[in-house]
Amino acid sequence: MMMPIDADSISMKPFANGRRSRQLAAWFTALCVLLSASATAQMSHLPELGDPSATILSPQEDYRLGQAFMRNLRQNVDIIEDPELNAYINSLGYRLLAAAGTDLPFHFFIVDAPSINAFAGPGGHIGIHSGLILAAQSEGELAAVMAHEIAHVTQRHLARAFQKASASQLQTAAAIIAAILLGSPQLSSAMIATAAAGSIQQQLNFTRAHEQEADRVGIDILVNSGFDPYHMPAFFGRLQEAYRYMESNLPELLRTHPVTPSRIADSQNRAGQYPDITQRQSDSFPFIQARLRAMADQEHRYRLKELEARLSQSDTLSAAEQYEYALFQLQLGNLEQADTFSRTLLQKTPESEQFIALRAHVELEQGEHEAALQRLQKALKLFPLHPQLTVLYARALIQADRPKQAADTLRELIQKPQQFVLPSYYQLLAKAESAADRQSNAYMALADYYQMIGQLRTAIEQLENALSHTAADNSFQTERIKAQLTLLKRQALAQQETQAQQ
Repeated sequence: MMMPIDADSISMKPFANGRRSRQLAAWFTALCVLLSASATAQMSHLPELGDPSATILSPQEDYRLGQAFMRNLRQNVDIIEDPELNAYINSLGYRLLAAAGTDLPFHFFIVDAPSINAFAGPGGHIGIHSGLILAAQSEGELAAVMAHEIAHVTQRHLARAFQKASASQLQTAAAIIAAILLGSPQLSSAMIATAAAGSIQQQLNFTRAHEQEADRVGIDILVNSGFDPYHMPAFFGRLQEAYRYMESNLPELLRTHPVTPSRIADSQNRAGQYPDITQRQSDSFPFIQARLRAMADQEHRYRLKELEARLSQSDTLSAAEQYEYALFQLQLGNLEQADTFSRTLLQKTPESEQFIALRAHVELEQGEHEAALQRLQKALKLFPLHPQLTVLYARALIQADRPKQAADTLRELIQKPQQFVLPSYYQLLAKAESAADRQSNAYMALADYYQMIGQLRTAIEQLENALSHTAADNSFQTERIKAQLTLLKRQALAQQETQAQQ
């Protein structure tokens, strides 16, 4: 049976996947220490060719591990699926990558967790906790942490850690990877923490060496990206000072990336070696923070009360605060107030893609799909395939009973070069294809969705449904589905066999 998809819930409810982040905190702690980075790079700081670390984790193995890592991660933690937030974090990430001089594939994503943390997993997957973004006082501080994580990857710290580890440590690391990648019920977070404790202590000096190297390379990346190098020691120093008397409540970033006074001093000295630079900070950062706060489920409702109190006292809100307030009202279904604020913001800054998206979203919620369509068509000429605008445009097309055009638009977004595809794109594509009475395509889109979130058996079921709905004379579609089925069945069998060995 075709699964019903509520396209209207996709854009504004990216956090609705459950709340299991806190249950896996110990897993992430172990992962970030023993899996502090991954994969090959093309920088002058790399180990020499022939380094034995290059033979322990090949680029192909790293890629496969990274894909499995992301599938499992989506099953066990809340990853924010909002197109605008993902576009921002990847845009900032690729700005840093351009300065790093690497052409490796990277993927930056936001974990919906209040903790102040970031991590570099296998395959160039770099996760940033939403709590870290909200704790940063500027885009430069966020960029400093991301540059640090990029440096972990380009310096091959994962492979080098494996090369240095003893056989017993490798067993511990393998157990932790299996637990995280496979979601093994036999390995609880407490067992992982206990098993990892000894090896973490044994690797402490090596880990600190990694951190210092990542600081130094990260500062180079930061400067070459046009950011003030002092953002890195300033952010880590501020966190250390704030939590210096709270050993049991340290933020995850300080636990998984040990900060010492000598390390901060070293990064300050390195920052001082660069001449003053004119920073190239984006104007988007306060709006990104506002969007994160407004889209949280309950944690930031105090913020809404604060904004309402200021409005009642006739205080002037900044543009970012007005944007945040409008998003709160939109989320709560108070369309009249959302309408007023979205109009005001757009009148002041008519070419802001964020304000255009906000206004179009309000119009869609009000049932004014034709007004939204006209607004979005015009905007997409200025910002071709902008993720948030394109998703809203596809939703408007579905509302206007033009599902085929919506499906074509979404496929164009999905196939855009260097565009990281969100699972929610495939959900919306399935809805459009179903509305267009192209059921085989709809099932295939759902198969892609379930494959991305790690539900391989459900993905297989969707492909079998697609095969049964494919016309007998469409041999190309039939063979394509069969090939994908074969691949997924192999992956599911390998996953089942590995789980049985745990």
